[in-house]
Amino acid sequence: MRQMMHSMIRFSGAVTMFGMEQVQNAMVAPANTQAALARLCHTLDSMSETLASKLDDSKKSVLDSVSKAQIDILDDASNAAHLDSVNLDAAADFMKKTSESLAGMMSVSANGKAHA
Repeated sequence: MRQMMHSMIRFSGAVTMFGMEQVQNAMVAPANTQAALARLCHTLDSMSETLASKLDDSKKSVLDSVSKAQIDILDDASNAAHLDSVNLDAAADFMKKTSESLAGMMSVSANGKAHA
């Protein structure tokens, strides 16, 4: 049971970091890469659908509710912050710093001490 919990924690962390990396990459991508961004969205949606298809109906309902709430929060935050091309550099910098911070915390946790 303990090994399964370790695997779940690692999986959750990997998915989170993958998602953050993809958002960071999308924010710094030139505007002419819309096709690449569309392919990435399709890949992420496909991965999400595959995972969701493994859930029982009650958990799918919870996933749908949580996803809708998160999307609503993002939309509200985007509207409040006026996230547009002018602010994308700041948003990309924020995502990069957040990713680096999380990676640092994970490294400390994995090794029991900070890396220099």
